[in-house]
Amino acid sequence: MINQKIKNLLEKHLSDGLTRVEREELMVMLDYLSDEEVARLLNGIETPDFYTAEIPEEEISHRLDGIRNELFERDKVTVGKERRTQPMWRRVSQIAAAACLCIAMGWSLYQWKWQPKVEDLMVIESRDINPAEPMALITLATGETIRVDSAEVGLIYSKNGLNVYKSEDGQIIYKDSTGTEDIPSYLTIHTPKGGFTKLRLEDGTLVALNAASSIRYPTSFKSDKRDVFVEGEAFFEVQPDKERPFRVHSQKQTIEVLGTSFNLISQEKYAKTTLIEGRVKIVAEGKDYFLKPGQQAVVADEVEIADVHTASSVAWKNEQFVFDNSSFKEILREVENWYDVQMVFFDQDLDDLQLSGMVSRNVKLSELLKVLEMNTNYKFEIKERRVLVKRDVTR
Repeated sequence: MINQKIKNLLEKHLSDGLTRVEREELMVMLDYLSDEEVARLLNGIETPDFYTAEIPEEEISHRLDGIRNELFERDKVTVGKERRTQPMWRRVSQIAAAACLCIAMGWSLYQWKWQPKVEDLMVIESRDINPAEPMALITLATGETIRVDSAEVGLIYSKNGLNVYKSEDGQIIYKDSTGTEDIPSYLTIHTPKGGFTKLRLEDGTLVALNAASSIRYPTSFKSDKRDVFVEGEAFFEVQPDKERPFRVHSQKQTIEVLGTSFNLISQEKYAKTTLIEGRVKIVAEGKDYFLKPGQQAVVADEVEIADVHTASSVAWKNEQFVFDNSSFKEILREVENWYDVQMVFFDQDLDDLQLSGMVSRNVKLSELLKVLEMNTNYKFEIKERRVLVKRDVTR
C-alpha cells in the first residue's frame, strides 16, 4: 500500500502535478526505501511525453541522484568554446528589485535533448510567484514528521520528553528531557524549494538553512564531539567549546571548528566552504586544509583554496541575491530553488553569461525576471510553476 502511494506520487511528479505538500510527503516516504526499491518503483512508471528530462535533485530525494541518469538518460551539461568578452551595461530603474547588473559572457546553460510543446505551454495561465518563505519539515527519529510554516510560533511539538519550539524571530529550538540516553536521538530538518529556516542547536550554535537543503543532528550533544550532517546550503555560527570540537559532515568533506562562522554549500559533485570569522579545518581525501577568514575552499576532484569577497556567499541569509561573475546557470538554479519553479529552455545554443550585481530576494518572481530581461538577450514568461526562457529576437 505504501509503495503504491509512492508510485502514485512519483507519477504525478513526472507530470509536474505535485503540490508542495505532496512533494514533502514524497520526500519523507522515500527516506524509508532503499535505492533498489526506489529504482524498481521508477522502472515501473511510464514516463509521460511531456517530461523535462531531469528530476530536480532537491525536490524528491538525494537518494535518486545515483540512478536517475540511467532511468531518464539525462543529457550532460556542455561548456561553450566561444567567449564574448565585451561587457554590456544597462541602467535598471524604477524596479522594486533595484539592481544594476554587469554582464560578461562565460559559462553555458543546459542543453536539453527534448523540445517542449509550445502550444501546450502557451495555454497555461500566467501568474506571479512569491519569494521563499519560512518553511521546514522536521523528521523525528521515530519517522514522525512535523511541518513548520511561517505562521507558527511557540510550542509546535511535545511528546516523550522532546519539545520543539519556534521563536518569534523564526528559530526552531528543541529541548530533550529524555535523560541520560547513551545513543542520541536525531532530528532531520529539510527545507523544500521555496522555503528556508533557522534553528538553534542544543549547544547554542545557530544555523540558517537555505532552500532545498537539509541538516541532521542529535537532540543533545552528549559525547565529547558535536557532529551534524548537511546537504545543500547552510550558514553556521558555531558556539565556542574547546572541549568539544564541532564537525560538519557532507558528501565531499568534513569541517572541524571550535567556534567560528562560515557558509557551506554541499552538492553531489562539490563542496564549497567560505570562512567569515575564526578558523576551520577541512578534511578531504585524507588530507587536512586550513582556512583563514576571507578564504573559500572548493572540494571537487581537487581542493582549491582562494581569497574571495565573502558578501556574495552569505548574501542569501540577508535576503539578497549577490552575483560576483556568477554563471547564468548558477543564478537560474538559485532562482529555481528560491521561488520553487522550473526553468524551461527553448534554445539549445544559448549565450554564455556571467553576471555581477545585487537583487533583493523579497521581490516577486516577475520583478526579478524583469531585471534579467533588461540585461540579457532573453525573455522570461511564467506559466504556473514553469518559467519559459526564450531568446529575444527583437534585440
